Amino acid sequence: MLKKLYVVYLVVFFGISIGAIVIGSYGINDQQSHIYVLPDGYTGWVEIRYEQEGSPPLPREGEEYVNLIPRTGILNTSDSPTSGEMKFYYLDELGNRKKIELDMIRTQAMKRKYILTSNGTEEELSVNVFFVGTEQQWNEERSRN
Repeated sequence: MLKKLYVVYLVVFFGISIGAIVIGSYGINDQQSHIYVLPDGYTGWVEIRYEQEGSPPLPREGEEYVNLIPRTGILNTSDSPTSGEMKFYYLDELGNRKKIELDMIRTQAMKRKYILTSNGTEEELSVNVFFVGTEQQWNEERSRN
């Protein structure tokens, strides 16, 4: 009797384990990579506003979404937010990309933001925000807020 119970336990255990691996792999493979291209030398807050009516979709390089951040630091897109790998670059005046090291990227978060529209109503936005700068710049920014 115990041997039968043990066999059932092993079958259930391995079945659940295999199912978890398959589901987990599907979720990881379904993520979309994002390339963030910022103006050369940019420091400060970056905000990507998703699902913005009348805004263009993000361009792609192969399977990767390209977020071309303007000097204002705010990018509007009609695309929905997706999760995945993030790569950061500066773009110089000749069109060359220079990698931004991850120690320059601070407090990245996907969140909801409420803004007041021109007609006086509140609009809820899905946004991705992060700060680009040195530790000293980040500390100065935090002390202002």
